[in-house]
Amino acid sequence: MQKNNILNHLDASVTVGTTGLGFDFAMPIGDRVQIRTGAAFMPHIKVKMTYGFEMTGDNTVTEGVTSFDKAARVLKETTGRDVKREVSMWALPNYNNFKLLVDVFPFRNKNWHLTAGFYIGNTNFARAYNRTEDMSNLLSVNLYNHIVDRINDGGDIFTWEGETVSIPDQLIESVKRNGYIGVPFGVLKNDVVKDGKVIYHKGDTYYVMPGEDNMIHTEGYINKFKPYIGFGYGGHLFKGSDTMISFDAGMMFWGGSPKLITHDGVDLVHDLPKIRGSVGRTVEFVKTFTVFPVISLRLTQRIF
Repeated sequence: MQKNNILNHLDASVTVGTTGLGFDFAMPIGDRVQIRTGAAFMPHIKVKMTYGFEMTGDNTVTEGVTSFDKAARVLKETTGRDVKREVSMWALPNYNNFKLLVDVFPFRNKNWHLTAGFYIGNTNFARAYNRTEDMSNLLSVNLYNHIVDRINDGGDIFTWEGETVSIPDQLIESVKRNGYIGVPFGVLKNDVVKDGKVIYHKGDTYYVMPGEDNMIHTEGYINKFKPYIGFGYGGHLFKGSDTMISFDAGMMFWGGSPKLITHDGVDLVHDLPKIRGSVGRTVEFVKTFTVFPVISLRLTQRIF
């Protein structure tokens, strides 16, 4: 083993880079080959996204008053609750990986290395959810949309001691004309199927509305297994030192674009061609990562 330079020393490293913070251990399995294993964890850095509600029906502006303003007034007068046009979400990564890599040193000085291997990690790599301070506003949106449901179904909206409270026909027609409160994300390019049923049709405008839990949230998914190829360069930090520094650059193959699934089953990456605003910019950014760039700096100490 010693003579063939196989498993005759152990290197421990800490890493920082596009895959997050991590560590790894390396041992030689030949004169110019080593096997390296470890893990990397992405810090939970929050990114704020803001979006605005609109009405799913008539969005005309009359004398400076929008349909949303009218809906907000209806909600205030009937329930005493306010509803705001803008709410925000937090987007944060949840990206953790185990890695198994093989480094080949093509030159005698062993400064350069070629690397191949794979990463295995969680499939749910990111999530976005509304801020806690916006939950009251989303509750108000759901209350208004419930009123619209009752009017569209022809049911009683308000009752008092078993008697239906009379609602002016003009108000009923206005509510029907304005529609629901939601966030327009774009026109669907295909049918959306959930639990075997078509919940949205191709060509429909998709409006995001709070779920039954009064929340809006999205989960990001990628493949668990991700092949990797790359290269690197390194050497001793100081002459005669057992501490080494190196960098790695390469590509982690995700096997296609990630999925970003909303709480009601729509994939923002594959079901919608384009989304407006800060949410759209985030989705367009995520779409590019069929291949994830890996750049890392590694500080290594010889253990034995």
